[in-house]
Amino acid sequence: MKQGFVEKSVVAFAWTCIPYRTEWSYDKVSHKIIAIDAGHVCQNLYLACESANLACCAVGAYHQGQMDQLLKLDGVEEFTIYMAVVGKY
Repeated sequence: MKQGFVEKSVVAFAWTCIPYRTEWSYDKVSHKIIAIDAGHVCQNLYLACESANLACCAVGAYHQGQMDQLLKLDGVEEFTIYMAVVGKY
C-alpha cells in the first residue's frame, strides 16, 4: 500500500488472532482485548529494537487478503491483525 520501507526492512512481524479464543471469555469486548494485546506486543518489539539500536515501524495499512493468504490463514477463523517491520537506521 505504497509503503516502500516495508520491502526494505530486514524482518517483518505479523500478528494474527483467533477471535474465538477470547470471545468465550470476554464476549462483546473480545475484539478490543485482542487489539490492545497486539498493541502491547508491538510496543515490546519497539523497546527491544531500541535497546538493540534498530528501527521499528508498526504497519496497520496492508492488504488483508494478501497477508492472510501469505500466512496461510483462512481470513475468517484466523486473520492478520497487525504488522511491524524492523531494520537498521
